[in-house]
Amino acid sequence: MISAYLNQRAVWKKVVGYNDYNEPITGNKKIPVRWEGKRRLVRDKEGNEVISEARVFCTADVKTGDRLEYGGRQWPVIAVSIVPGLDGTEGHREVAL
Repeated sequence: MISAYLNQRAVWKKVVGYNDYNEPITGNKKIPVRWEGKRRLVRDKEGNEVISEARVFCTADVKTGDRLEYGGRQWPVIAVSIVPGLDGTEGHREVAL
């Protein structure tokens, strides 16, 4: 249902593992998104209140700790909300960056 509105592209830098120095190893994939540059207050995975600079809608399995590259900049994923579709399954994700 939301797929028709995902008319922008971002590079999803998905964490696929960690190296010997505990630094994330990422795999890159272009995904369709709807990007909104909107500042708002959100809670990160530890429960701290932080400022989100953008909100992204997507259908990819984006998780906290991943990064999205858009507009020549890499954005860390702060929080992810799963939005159910009308049939009760996962419709899309709302990602705070």
